[in-house]
Amino acid sequence: MKVGMVAGVGVSGRSLQSGDVPFCTIDVFLNGESRIVGWRYSDALPGADVRTRTASRNTGSSAPDLDGACEHDAMSSGVVAFEPGEGDEWSLEDSAAAQWAPAEAAQVPAEAALATAAQAAVLPAGVTAARLGRIRLLQAEAISEGTRRMYQREWGRFVAFCTDVGADSLPAHPLTVAAYFEAAAADGQDDAGTPYASNTFNGWLAAIDKWHELAGYDKPSKSAEVATTMAGLRRTNGGELRRMPALLLEELRALVGTIDMRTFPRGVHGVRDTALILMGFAGAFRRSELAALNIGDVTLHETDGLHVRVRRSKTDQHARGRTKALPYGAVPATCPVCAFTRWILLTEALSSARPRMAAMKLLATFTTDEHVCARGHTDDNPVDWSDPLPAWRRLPKRMPLFRPISTAGKIFRDSPISGQVVQDAIVRHALNAGLDAKHYGGHSLRAGFVTSALKKGLSPHQIMRQSWHTTERMIEVYGREDTPLDNNAVTEIGL
Repeated sequence: MKVGMVAGVGVSGRSLQSGDVPFCTIDVFLNGESRIVGWRYSDALPGADVRTRTASRNTGSSAPDLDGACEHDAMSSGVVAFEPGEGDEWSLEDSAAAQWAPAEAAQVPAEAALATAAQAAVLPAGVTAARLGRIRLLQAEAISEGTRRMYQREWGRFVAFCTDVGADSLPAHPLTVAAYFEAAAADGQDDAGTPYASNTFNGWLAAIDKWHELAGYDKPSKSAEVATTMAGLRRTNGGELRRMPALLLEELRALVGTIDMRTFPRGVHGVRDTALILMGFAGAFRRSELAALNIGDVTLHETDGLHVRVRRSKTDQHARGRTKALPYGAVPATCPVCAFTRWILLTEALSSARPRMAAMKLLATFTTDEHVCARGHTDDNPVDWSDPLPAWRRLPKRMPLFRPISTAGKIFRDSPISGQVVQDAIVRHALNAGLDAKHYGGHSLRAGFVTSALKKGLSPHQIMRQSWHTTERMIEVYGREDTPLDNNAVTEIGL
């Protein structure tokens, strides 16, 4: 079968799903006006058939991009092509003897569409193979990095299942998908057979759907076979929906009160973690939003406290950006503006010529008994609002606000933290405060804000102004789980 459109994207060393063969790799080498193509089935899977094939076609152009098509009767696998490195000179015979590196894990779902495009004999007018590659790369940006990693991971799990049972993975027969979920439900998560939550299965199916969608096939979830199987799993195997417990205001105060912010090097971690926790709670932030903040995203405001610019979030995938206000706290120990101010002062100290000495001197002055923000200034010492925090002005605005810290108290200049750092900080300090640390995590700050607001009798609309939930239904979930008696008629009927 003579098919195989080679799409050049100018990136070397990638691999992708190809039909029912999970991973394949291709290199393209430029030799005058010819394009020399070589590819093989990957040995990434046990027992895979490793072969090397070659094909060539004179494109009539010496342009560095890889426009055009290469046809060969063995080229029925979907492949993505790459430009050669500078100075590479290959002939047809050289390519046949090429040494192939092991294929890596499957790439983002958009590259599955490249594999399908490679099987198409004709592209629309005005769409070259190189342009198609660029289009697919743009489409890959339609989803977040976290979602992309999840799709990649869960697709790899499904491919491995299909390989084991000898079934096609792309396109997958609906009964193959149904069998995949039935087997997972039967095996459970561990040797004890702990059932998967229904939301876990939903994520797996979303990954399978996305790969099929981008490859031009129908989504398996639209099949009655799959839909009915999933409905049965939700009824028989879904398990209880597990939610991260809320860190309430009283617990937050106890947690923050145990954090060391005065000794070096523990105090460096303590000052950063206090800012993370208090800003995360006051802003009802997701941990990914906190981790992504730059110094320039946070500014002091005379009346509002802090203005925090969230450039991208779960509910703002197009990165239009929104601003949250974090007000001054009534209590210095839990004031998010004070926590931010202390962290900025310490960040500048750690960026000085003698960071250790500067940090030790500064930490010794920190206290939670009085405000270090504008609330701590008197009429005799007013804040200059043209330059309210000189340390903030002197720091690079594109520098990550929260960065990893070594056990020796060294701060890493250009590296942002991950969401896991937020999670670890909450668990660590909850344990020090005598709380049941295993019940808390990164989402506990956001859940704690919503639950504390509900306990105060605030309306869902007021809460959504800060949490940016898109529906009141999600706010009601917190009410049912964490404050079941608040605004509940059973407390008023006189039992």
